[in-house]
Amino acid sequence: MTKLSYAAGAVAAVTFLACAVEKKPPVPESAKAVAQAYVDAWNRHDSVAVDSLLATDGLHEDLSQNIHAKGRAQVADFLRKTLRVEPDFKWQVTNAIEEGRYVALEWTWNGTYTGPDPSGKPVTSRRVSGRGASFAEVENRKIKRFSDYFDDASFFR
Repeated sequence: MTKLSYAAGAVAAVTFLACAVEKKPPVPESAKAVAQAYVDAWNRHDSVAVDSLLATDGLHEDLSQNIHAKGRAQVADFLRKTLRVEPDFKWQVTNAIEEGRYVALEWTWNGTYTGPDPSGKPVTSRRVSGRGASFAEVENRKIKRFSDYFDDASFFR
């Protein structure tokens, strides 16, 4: 056998082995794709995917609700708390603008809410919906900061 034959055989073996290894979902390339994947993970209630998209010291702020979840454990806790009060929420990005590592998102949110309304009155299975915006900062294909801006009371009108 020639050296070329050995090289071709080695390339074929490596290719075969690479295909046999469990494949992971591709990591989004653009900041906009990372931000959309993060929203999609929230919609699937997939804390593992949220965790994989968040920087180790990543921050998710929900300014309307005074939430400042820093790090993967606090963000996972924020997701769990959201699911307790709105188990069927749907977060839909309606517009996104990307500039380098920064992404601005407009979105709608719909769900069935049980808990205190903005005035403190308890509500049960109340349909809520509203619009808002988020600002994401992406670093090394991970969410470094994700800040939500919306009028909480408007969801209850």
